[in-house]
Amino acid sequence: MTTDDQRGEDAVLARLLDNDEPPGRLSSYGPDPDQVWEEYGDPHHPLIVLVHGGYFRPSVDRTHLRPMAAALAGDGLRVALAEYRRIPGDPWASVQDLLDLDDVLGDGTWVGHSAGGALVMRHGAERDRATVALAPVGGFLKSYAGGHGNHAVRDWIGGSPNERPADWKALDPSGLRPATRTLVVLHGDLDQAVPPDVNADLPVRWINGAHHFDLVDPQSPFWPQVSAAIAAAIQD
Repeated sequence: MTTDDQRGEDAVLARLLDNDEPPGRLSSYGPDPDQVWEEYGDPHHPLIVLVHGGYFRPSVDRTHLRPMAAALAGDGLRVALAEYRRIPGDPWASVQDLLDLDDVLGDGTWVGHSAGGALVMRHGAERDRATVALAPVGGFLKSYAGGHGNHAVRDWIGGSPNERPADWKALDPSGLRPATRTLVVLHGDLDQAVPPDVNADLPVRWINGAHHFDLVDPQSPFWPQVSAAIAAAIQD
């Protein structure tokens, strides 16, 4: 991994954030401004719930996944681009928001990227939903040991593994009981934001040459692999 890889990630993220994709149809599932989703595509088509990452930081929202949501809708899917509360020290707010959104939307395939990948893995195990995790923060203890995202997982949970052991155990995707339905984990081997070793204990399909944001970029040469994995998961 090189500084060129990091620059490549940064450039793609900047382009995704600067997208001119119009927002989807906005609906609320709770009273908080972050308890909303944007809907794309035909409401009669198969449902994808798309959950963004950003290392659980309140400063990162769903904006950069709008091109992905529009692309999946163009493939004939109904896409719900989820927003959720990201409150440092209150991780269960994020978990509960996805449960509440699930109650509103009903059965669907959950797709999450980065921190969103960790959330959909947990959600899929609890609600038994088909799940596709893209470059997830899938091993919390490994992420903590590496200090990834300036110790983003620690800040979200509100303490270290020694300080809040029960929360770390309950939230860590790598220790969850697997769902009986499909779980697909995709990860690029050049990822800088979530280094590949974080997911060493998961059944990962490695995408050679891909970095962190290639997996959510419809312009990426790796996008066909991602869209095919999502389409296959829908059939479960």
